[in-house]
Amino acid sequence: MIQMTLNKTLIVTMEECGELTRACSKIIRHGANEKPKYRDNLLEEIADVQAMLHLVITHMNFNSDYIEKLVDKRLDKMMEPGYE
Repeated sequence: MIQMTLNKTLIVTMEECGELTRACSKIIRHGANEKPKYRDNLLEEIADVQAMLHLVITHMNFNSDYIEKLVDKRLDKMMEPGYE
């Protein structure tokens, strides 16, 4: 397993989230179909953030089942009429 302090794990997670934000912005500006490199970059950044979230969850000893419940709750809220 990867050995990082909690602070380092959180810092790298923040950095990866920033890179995902930039990748999303490029898709909005340039489109996903116009330039495949932006789509590919978005995919890579999603994977990087998922990897870091896995490390944070493990490091913090969070309950994965509870996280899934929170995710489902959020998705349900997003499906409500008028959600933007």
